[in-house]
Amino acid sequence: MRIADTDPDELEDDLDDDGRPRKGPGSRRRKWAVLAGAAVAIAGGITGVVALFGGDDPAAAPATSTTAAAADVTIGPDVAPIDVGPDPNGFPDYGSDYMGPQLETLFQRTTDTGIQLTLQNSGDWQNFGFAQGGGVVEATAVAIDDSGAAIPVPVPPPGTSTGTDQGWVPPAWCNPIGGFRLSMLYKEAVGIANGSRYSEPREGLAATLFTSGYAEGVPFRALALNVADDVISATATWDDDASDTATPSDGWVVLATPGVASGKFELVLQTEAGERTISWDEIPQDGDIEWQKDCTPPPPELPPAGEQPDDAQGAEAQIRANFEALFANDVPFEDKGDQLLDDTTGVQDAIEAMQAGGFGDAAQTSNHTMIDLVFVSPDEAWFRYDLETQFGLFNRFGISYLIDGEWRIARAVICQDLALTGISCNPPVNDIYPFVG
Repeated sequence: MRIADTDPDELEDDLDDDGRPRKGPGSRRRKWAVLAGAAVAIAGGITGVVALFGGDDPAAAPATSTTAAAADVTIGPDVAPIDVGPDPNGFPDYGSDYMGPQLETLFQRTTDTGIQLTLQNSGDWQNFGFAQGGGVVEATAVAIDDSGAAIPVPVPPPGTSTGTDQGWVPPAWCNPIGGFRLSMLYKEAVGIANGSRYSEPREGLAATLFTSGYAEGVPFRALALNVADDVISATATWDDDASDTATPSDGWVVLATPGVASGKFELVLQTEAGERTISWDEIPQDGDIEWQKDCTPPPPELPPAGEQPDDAQGAEAQIRANFEALFANDVPFEDKGDQLLDDTTGVQDAIEAMQAGGFGDAAQTSNHTMIDLVFVSPDEAWFRYDLETQFGLFNRFGISYLIDGEWRIARAVICQDLALTGISCNPPVNDIYPFVG
């Protein structure tokens, strides 16, 4: 049949003896963990993920900086709980960037140029930012049973399936499991930065770039890397020829050089198998097309096949050709719409509004790729396609109808794509989406 074209609650402030909210920063003693965790989560959004590309040069780059072993102190049963937070009965204490338990040191070194670097594990996000005492605290939600009693319900950790996506489990590098804290000292400059940790880095290498020292007039760059176990040394060379090399410790290494902010650099990783080199403009990012393909839950299945047309192979070829022609840029829509769509009402006006709104260039560079097709009846076919744009990858569904002996694409297909730019066809349409049983 034809379709119709129509994160924790805020804690209460401390109260004074009269039951009124206490003024000043001392009243926020119980909020410090929430704020610290929020800072890590926000900063974690800038994490970039780097893929490794093969290289054949077996020569290892010499280390030019001293790498200190990771500190022995870790968060766990051997660390006594620390009473942290301002004294609510004392002079107002404005605290600092972090007021939690001592953090585990992942990597520490001083570069040849005098930049002191300390990378620490700031905890698992599902465990409220850190762990102490007997180890990590299992994240839970709360349910109420028939008697009204609260029942703790474990929250599935990242990388596990909740069953809502037919058992699909994202790769381990799709979602960060926690954060890291990087302290940087260079001459008079002190910098603190935060980033994301993953249970494993994407294709063996995750990178986060920071710049600091501007307030003091001594800018410098720091590149935090989580590398595969076979990496012996890592070298970063920026576009101003400043370079730094260091040896990883337990999969972590931080490279840093004096210089103004620059995202243009080359990485050279010396591995047991040889040398790998990757340029800044080849570095994949969280959210890029490949990340979206691998980290987005798969779309639902197309409807089941029904009675087939007499020439199913020829019908499919015609539908695919019409689909490609519909989104080809070499022929204006007004010269092809009537031959390709089941209805063109309002489409031309929507296309013109989209182009006038500044999305014309994005439309010119977008790619439509039909993936799967199934005939649900002799005169109706459903298909799935990918829409790849400069703004991201979209999984879409479409329908084609046999009308007067010709297969036509449903008007809703092009209108639902135009709607992604904020422009609706008149009359508007609902997105085409198969029912999930």
